[in-house]
This record gives sequence, structure tokens and C-alpha cells, in this order.
Amino acid sequence: MNKTTTLSLSSAVLLASTISVVPQAAAFEVDVSGFIRQEMAYKLNNNENQTNRGGSKFNGVNSYSEGKLTNAFGIPTGTLLNTKRDQSKNNDWNVFATKAELDFNMTFSDSVTGFVKLRGYYQPDVYKSVEPTYLDIDGRQNVDAGHVNHFNVNHHGKEATYLSISDNNYMADIPAMYLDWQKGPLWVRAGQQQIAWGEALFFRVADLANGLDLRRHVFFDLGAEEYADERMSAPGVRVSYQINNSWEIEGFAQMFQPSILPNNFSPFNLITNGFKMNFEDGYDLVDDKVNAGFRLQGQSLGKDGSWGIQAFAVTRHDPNPILALEASGVPNAAFGPGFETQPFIYEKGGIGTYSAEEWFYNSAMLGADGVDVINGLVEDWDWIKGFVEGGLGWSPDGNGDYITSVADPGGPNGFNGNDFVELFFANGAGGGADQLDAINGGNSLSGVVKVRYASENVFGFGVNKIFYAEPDSFMDQLVVRAELAYTPDKKFSNNLRQKFREEDELLVSVVAEKYHRFSNSFPATFFIFEHMWRKESDLLGRHLSGLGGRTGKRPGGGEDDRGWHGTVLAFQQPFPGLIWRADMSFLYDWEKGYLFQPAVRYKPSNEWTVEAFLNIIDGEKDTAFQPFDWSDDFTMRITYQF
Repeated sequence: MNKTTTLSLSSAVLLASTISVVPQAAAFEVDVSGFIRQEMAYKLNNNENQTNRGGSKFNGVNSYSEGKLTNAFGIPTGTLLNTKRDQSKNNDWNVFATKAELDFNMTFSDSVTGFVKLRGYYQPDVYKSVEPTYLDIDGRQNVDAGHVNHFNVNHHGKEATYLSISDNNYMADIPAMYLDWQKGPLWVRAGQQQIAWGEALFFRVADLANGLDLRRHVFFDLGAEEYADERMSAPGVRVSYQINNSWEIEGFAQMFQPSILPNNFSPFNLITNGFKMNFEDGYDLVDDKVNAGFRLQGQSLGKDGSWGIQAFAVTRHDPNPILALEASGVPNAAFGPGFETQPFIYEKGGIGTYSAEEWFYNSAMLGADGVDVINGLVEDWDWIKGFVEGGLGWSPDGNGDYITSVADPGGPNGFNGNDFVELFFANGAGGGADQLDAINGGNSLSGVVKVRYASENVFGFGVNKIFYAEPDSFMDQLVVRAELAYTPDKKFSNNLRQKFREEDELLVSVVAEKYHRFSNSFPATFFIFEHMWRKESDLLGRHLSGLGGRTGKRPGGGEDDRGWHGTVLAFQQPFPGLIWRADMSFLYDWEKGYLFQPAVRYKPSNEWTVEAFLNIIDGEKDTAFQPFDWSDDFTMRITYQF
């Protein structure tokens, strides 16, 4: 099924539903509302995103051969291999954008209603980044002198969804366009929609139907909004049947829609600029797939009606991308025939990696084992295997590594006195068009990465309990929820290898929440405590085996055995008159990372709202917050509602 057919089919379903359920004589009513908002996230430090060329810690840094002996290209110990030209940038804003939404609530009859949401988002050129640079297929340098692309993505042509239009600085989409039909205990929703099953702040266990759009402010909007603006929409049908007063069964079928990562070169980019991302080919393989699931819920159970349970099952393609290298198609005269069949490109003064030290630093930062990436290159790519084993005569050690430990005395990543990774950065030693030029920046190494979306089945269970105690005591009406999701043979990125990593994944969360009134003069305070344990992955979905590495240390410091632990503490306190409200959210990664978000809201009238909050982020390379460690900001949102 191609994209045009799929879109026409979803539109036809929506139209047919409308015709079949709307009485001809029904009186049509529509209520229009919306808002316009200025969103500003001002940086609180001088740090830059290190995945972007302008924020690299290696700007202006020299790299040298570190092997004890002359390496395979005849370069002696201590020889200057390369200098990364300083392209440092200094940005003030993480976000400076105008957002508008327009909602249409429609009533067709007593049993049929509809809803449409139009959304627009504009971000001017306030972010300074280096110009994107890649090589064309024939090896010529291609410099895109345009502005940073915040919103165009190569799904659906150049769009994130079927119902969106975007350019470098703006996006407009329809995140909701559906009809609701209800007759007795049966309820049906058909059209473009979000399906939100989860209720926790930051954590997603039962919230499985939709991926996330992370292009705007990642997930650093107000925590209390629970991904409402980030959750992706897609055409689908959702059906619920109320069996009796206690039991409900619900199911959905929805077109597959992948998560959207921040674009390369954009403020919150998660993948180093040196990797050229191919999302489109992977999406084209699954763009006609349908995710489906059902959930059985029971509420007000037990003698006192204090228990609730749920069970759910979802079959889907995981919206989170799995990354692997793919052939570059770019030849290199210095290496001769066949070079184009492997996944790397050499660029004169380009944006990629310049040294072995940078290779291992970036690998650790991105949650990958830089040594195993090298092993995978030899095992997956025939040209590199022939070069290493045939040309150099090297073979793996007893552990299967083509380089020994990164702490090997022969160099930070040496093998038999030679520095394997440095071979990639000494490619021009033989002369020719690719000869190293230490003064002008030399050659950088860029890679080409393909994206795949794997199918999986997820099974889950949940239970909740309302505790009753002495009225007005802290334990009275305390709500405790527990959720579990199990995914057999879940697929993960495997250090950019062609073969998936497969593990049985288990997510467990416990949530306690309560409204408690400390004073008759103040409205009740809302408290929430959460804890999550993930068996195989961190909060970003990265496999734990890749975390904990350093420039001189491979990953594997115990994270893979302990699983991932995260804890949330949050509260929300309205003030008398409900004009002011104070919020606080604190998310702690037990591997020594955290997000601290204090906030205040001022609402002097129905039309105007001013919100201000801090995002204070800290994280080691073992944590889910390390990619955002640079991004502390003060955010203000000024909203006019109508």
C-alpha cells in the first residue's frame, strides 16, 4: 500500500463513519477556541550541545599518533595526525518560538461529536550552527548554505506525518481530526488521534500506542503536561465497550507513526553531526503497517470499591529507531576500488570525527561501545575485513576484539603496538587528493546510518488501590498504582551493527499520588511519587550495555546488570484565588543524573497565562541525562487564550 492509497483510505473511513452515524436532520453546532503562545527557553550557561560541530570539545584540538611503534602507514609515535578547525558557537536560546492552536468542537447529534485541532509553530533563526557539509555520491563536497533545519524530516516525503507541512523554521499540522460516536455502552473514535493510556510523569509503561515528537523542546516542557504536546498522532480507530459499572474493554487499530528525533544540527540534536541519517528508506518498509492493542479495565472493585486492575496487549512496530551503518557509496582514490561499499566518508575539513580520542569520547556520549563498533565494522563489511585481515594481517584476540582494551599499554586503543582507530584518520599519508593537512583541518571521518523499525508484542498488567484512613490524614485517599510491561525479544541498536540486539525487556513502575490540604486558607496540594525499573534500557531507550564508557574505558560498569532505576518527586500547589500556582518536578537517575524543574504559573484572567520554569539538568555518561547535560535553561511561556 503506498502513501497516497493509505491517506485516501483513512479519509474514506472517516467520511463513511460520518455519513453512517449522522442523522440527516441533526442540528450542527461548532465551538471554536484556541490560543497563541510565545515560548522562550534562555540558556543558563555557556555550554553547547557537543553532538553539534559548533559545540564539540575537540574544536581547535590537535590529535597525535599514540602507538608505541610506527603504525601501518609509517607514521611514527607522536606525529601530528590532524587538527580540528575551531568552529565553536555561542548560543543564547534553546527555544524562541511562537505557537498557535485552533480547536473546533463539533456536535452533529446527541450521539455524534467531532474534534479538529490545527497547530502552527514558528522558530526564527536564533540558533547558530555550522553549515551542514557532506560529500555527494561522486565525491564532490556539497555545502548546504541554508539555515538550520528544525522541522523537515524525510518521512512521508519531507514531512513527519500525513497531515503536516513544514520548512526549516516552521511546522503546521493537524494533530487531531476525529469523530466520536456513542450509543449506550459502546463508544467509537475514528480519525487522526493520540491514544494516551499512561498517567505517569516522564515514565511510559502502558503508554504504548504513539511515539514522541522531540523536535521542539524535547520533553522539557512542563512535566505535569505528560507528553500531551510531544505524543505523535496517526489515523486510527479506537473502540470502548462498558461491560457493566465496573468493567470496560477497549481496543485500537492505528497506522504506524515513528517517533521524530531532533534534526541534525538543531539545538537538541542527539546524534553527532558526522553521521548522515537515512530515515526514509527504513520508514518506507513499514509505512503501511498497523499497530493494534486492547485493554481490559476494572474499577471500583472489592468490598469498598478501592481496587482497580487492567491487562493490556499491544502488537506494533516500535516507533523508536534502531540504528545501523550502511554503505556510503562514496569512493576514495587513496584506498582504491571497493571503498564505496563500506559505510564511511572522508571529508576535507568536514564535520565528522578527527581522531581516535574523539571517536571514543563520542561513542561513550552516545551510549555505544566504540570498541565493539570497530569489531562490527570488520565483521559486517567485507572491504574493511579484507583490509584488516588481508592487508594488515591482523586477527581478533581471545575476546573477539580486533583491538584490545582501550586501556592497553600500546595506546588508548592499541593493538600490537599499532593504533587501529588511528588508521582511519591517517588515510592521506600516502598522498593524493586526500592527503592530511594539519594546518587547515585535514580530513574528518563521517558515517552513513540507516534506520529500521522493528516489530514487537508487549504484554502488560496494572493494579491500583485507594487507601482510606482517618479523614484529613496524609494516608487518607492515597492512590497507589503499579504497572508492568513485558516485551519478549525486544530489538535494540547494537553498536551500529547490522544485526539487532535482542533481549526480553521488562518495565515496572510504582506511583503514589494524593491531594492533601495543609490549611483551610489554601487549596489542596497535589503530590506524586514514582519509581521505575527498566531491565534492559534507560529512559531514552538505549540499551544499558552501551552506557558507562569513557575515552579510556569501555562500557559495562554494572549498568547492564542492575537495570535502570529512576525516581520522580513532584507537587503542585495552587494559591488562594487560583491566580498563582507553584509546581516542582524532580527526576533522579540512580546512575547520578537528574532533572530539576521548579515552576510558577500566573493566571490573572481567563485569557492570559504566564508560566515560568527552570530546567536544571546534570548527568554522567552512565545516565539518560548526559546528552542534555549542557542544556540548562529558563523557560517562559506567555499565552493568550480565546
